[in-house]
Amino acid sequence: MKEGMDGMEASIRKDLILTFGTAYTLIVYEICLSRFFSAIFENQAVFLAITLATLGIGIGGYLSSRSPGNFYKLRSEWIGGFSLVLVAVVLIMYRMPYSGIWYYSALAILPFLVGGMLISFVMQHRHQEVNLLYFSDLAGAGLGAVSAIPLMNLTSPIQTIFLLSASLFAMSLFTRTNKSFFRKKTVYYILLFSLLYNAILPITEQLPFRSYQTSPSNVFMAEKNTRIVFSDWNAFSKTDVYDAGDGQLLYITIDGGAMSPISKYSGDLKFVDYLRNTTSYLAFQLFSKERALIIGAGGGQEVLAAQLAGFQMIEAVDINSGSFNAVKELSAFSGDVFHQPNVRAIISDGRSYIRQSRHQYDVIYLSLVKKKSENGFGIALSENYLFTQEAITAYLAKLNPGGKLAFLLHNEKELAKVKKATENALLSQGIPSAQIQNHFAVIGTYLHLGHVVWGMGGTLITRPLVLIGSKPFETSDAQRLKEEAKRIQQIPIHVPYVQDSYRLLTNTLEEQQLSTISSRDDKPYFYQMTSGVPQVFVWLLLAILLMVLMIVRKTNYAKGRAVYFSGIAIGFILIETTLVQRLILTLGHPTYAFVLVLGVLLVSGGIGSFVTGKWRMGTNQRFGSLICTAIYALGVNLAITWWNDHLISFPILARLIVVGILLVPLGFFMGMPFPNGLCRIPPHVVAISWGINGLMTVAGSLLSVMISMTIGFAATLAIGGAIYGLLYWIQPQLGMQNPETG
Repeated sequence: MKEGMDGMEASIRKDLILTFGTAYTLIVYEICLSRFFSAIFENQAVFLAITLATLGIGIGGYLSSRSPGNFYKLRSEWIGGFSLVLVAVVLIMYRMPYSGIWYYSALAILPFLVGGMLISFVMQHRHQEVNLLYFSDLAGAGLGAVSAIPLMNLTSPIQTIFLLSASLFAMSLFTRTNKSFFRKKTVYYILLFSLLYNAILPITEQLPFRSYQTSPSNVFMAEKNTRIVFSDWNAFSKTDVYDAGDGQLLYITIDGGAMSPISKYSGDLKFVDYLRNTTSYLAFQLFSKERALIIGAGGGQEVLAAQLAGFQMIEAVDINSGSFNAVKELSAFSGDVFHQPNVRAIISDGRSYIRQSRHQYDVIYLSLVKKKSENGFGIALSENYLFTQEAITAYLAKLNPGGKLAFLLHNEKELAKVKKATENALLSQGIPSAQIQNHFAVIGTYLHLGHVVWGMGGTLITRPLVLIGSKPFETSDAQRLKEEAKRIQQIPIHVPYVQDSYRLLTNTLEEQQLSTISSRDDKPYFYQMTSGVPQVFVWLLLAILLMVLMIVRKTNYAKGRAVYFSGIAIGFILIETTLVQRLILTLGHPTYAFVLVLGVLLVSGGIGSFVTGKWRMGTNQRFGSLICTAIYALGVNLAITWWNDHLISFPILARLIVVGILLVPLGFFMGMPFPNGLCRIPPHVVAISWGINGLMTVAGSLLSVMISMTIGFAATLAIGGAIYGLLYWIQPQLGMQNPETG
């Protein structure tokens, strides 16, 4: 009898380990995938590709419900296969030429599919221990979210995938009970050694990244005579430096775009005197020359321009450490411009830095700050917070009297949004609308480094420099700006008093039907140039809903249960993803927000799931965790709104602790409804329930973006909480009380 009990305990321990390992791997794979896709896609394609791929978890749950029951007995072999599929998929994507979003999504879905099937096999077989398994699932995902970014920074995304695969393969070897396996163990150990070796010295270091090299998003794709002289691939970006052979410039690219030049510099400014003829140089002309802040330091040309203008102290901020590393590594060419005596390099989010800085500035300059794509965290579009109405208000408050805020933008579309946000910021400070045009100047770029760029890419206004003052321009400054612009063959589009074309500029932008929506911190989608949401998101959402309806109909799954498991999936992801966005400003960096929110919510959710096994309720009771989640989510929403400006003065460790303590109870309650629901349904529909929950989690991710684009993050978080409250109210009608029905 004791041996039987020991065998059962060993079996459940094995399943907990397999569930933990699979969940850990899936979340780290998803984060690595976002970094991989950010290097080859633009715009919403990163988010869309990952959304399509993660559908595999839900589809895997459905497929496992239709699979033979003896698959559960092969779960150790299954996880070994999972490890090999994982590394094979990534290597194929790495080596094949760019083939479009559907190709990558179809490949990327395979590990999610296999992993989803594995977890649902285990959950359906161990229906009575579902609270323990869900604890293991959430704990694995939470720890994966916390460790993914340090792993990628320590190694690289590809090495991280090899390390995951090796760990899973080792787990497969040491949990097998099939004795005949040991006759083949030599082959398996050779495979394990190969995976571990590639985690240290990956084969990809000797092979070109073909999908990156051939991607249409790579600005050097068509350049045949360029070569990469520096490369750094971490959790935040893929940073490369290209030598085009001209001898005077190198070019940094971030994820294949956002190109920034590095000037050849030996320490003598006369060798970079040509920078006096660039539009950027105009940004440093109109004021005293004590202190400048440059947000988006890039390759350091703006630092050199500020030095040429005579600034005594220059602070260069960039969220991407890769740019600073590149300039330092290539110091023989760059002169290590960021380590000059009067230059201070800061790795930080620009918006966070400006809120914490105690200095006042004569100029704050943002130059072509970002590529129009998601960063490594899918929908965490941190760069958008640099261009909101609140951001402009904060910048203006940090200017000395007579100082100027300057933006160098890509085109008239960005100009329209910055212009509107500036107008609203100045109006909020009590400046009459008739006076705003005197605070605002726009210079278009005609020539850049000897090349005509006006009209580049079909633009109406190319690379506009926007200068904004909290005080009106002085007439003498306006006259000098116009003269300097013409001297270097740039185009004064609007200069107060001396070339007052503000109304003409406004009319021109309106005639182009450009977006005049002012980006706000609550809705910071700066690169959303049209009203509404992307149509592809709507169609994908409808496709997922149709897929779930087909599963429900084909399996005769109870509709009330489908509503319940769909609701908690959507509510969970609306709250989780929106918290990541809302806490970026509070914590000062997207990495902190991502790691803290996912880590705390998932791990504390796992604890909540574990506790449900101790607090078994009667079959007719409502799930109190639903209403607790609803109330607490609304409270967190209000707390973030109030704390956002108050917490920023605290040290980062204190902010992390305060926010972590705030989120623990929320995660605890959010971890209960899913195992509570699984305990109230027949064992044979557990896998289908898991599949529906997985599919609707993806639908919730789409909804979180669509709702936040339309009505903002605060409303999205409130809707997520309201869904839990609604489920609590209608629970008696959903058939979730009696496990013997249906």
